[in-house]
Amino acid sequence: MKNSETYLEVIKPGIYSSIQDEGRKGFGHWGIPIAGAMDLQSFQLANHLLRNDKSDACLEMTLIGGEFIFHGNTEVVLCGANASIQLNRKKTSTNKLLKIASGDRLKIGHFQNGCRMYLGIKGGFQTQRYLSSRSWYEGISDQSRLESGDRLPFIQQQTSAPKPNAKVAIDESLIKSQFLEVYAGPESDQLPKELFSELFEREYHLSPQLNRMGIQLEETLDNQLEEILTSPVYPGTVQLTPGGKLLILMRDAQVTGGYPRVLQLSPDSINRLAQKKQGEIIRFKFESDW
Repeated sequence: MKNSETYLEVIKPGIYSSIQDEGRKGFGHWGIPIAGAMDLQSFQLANHLLRNDKSDACLEMTLIGGEFIFHGNTEVVLCGANASIQLNRKKTSTNKLLKIASGDRLKIGHFQNGCRMYLGIKGGFQTQRYLSSRSWYEGISDQSRLESGDRLPFIQQQTSAPKPNAKVAIDESLIKSQFLEVYAGPESDQLPKELFSELFEREYHLSPQLNRMGIQLEETLDNQLEEILTSPVYPGTVQLTPGGKLLILMRDAQVTGGYPRVLQLSPDSINRLAQKKQGEIIRFKFESDW
């Protein structure tokens, strides 16, 4: 990682932390995924509270936070999952502006509700751009996940402004809700009517097979559909395999696939699913209007 006089020093990186912005758009014809923040709603809230550009790069953390030392003055916000958070050994919380002085230490524990948290910083992290985006993705960026000793550069800020005390109230039901709004996929009309109805009558558990590329559900369906010619897929596309497994593609997913595309998640549902953990239950809610 590039050295900088003003940077965030990584003491403990967490399990799977990475730098993300709104993603790498316009390169699908080269087979390059969009990537970007898994939960765009929480990501954009962090930038909004900081009065950043909406796509300024944040640090995305998964399941557990980490420990960091700031080398420079700035402001930060934490949004998304809930966790035990300490700034210089004093408890603090998400969704509020935190004034940071050089030498301050931030410690974030295991996530209690939700799967992903975003550390936004004033002006965004100034890491390298790859194809017009700072989002990390294996094979595109120099690294795909955070490591101990990394230095994440940011822009030095003045600290003369008064310390804010306000905290934004967030509707946590958006994270806790089991329901994901979906629309019919391109091959949904090939499903028998009874099987299509069954998609919305069952509960599904998130399997251990989940990451930024996609999430496989535990339950199987009695599927007679054959594979299709390789066709475009997007974040939120729900594919049905010949074995009856449902695969939900996420931000790092490939741009084409050969399994029938039976459903498509709404943008809000992709954000909600990004906050679900292994073993949690989801249900599909059909929306007739695209």
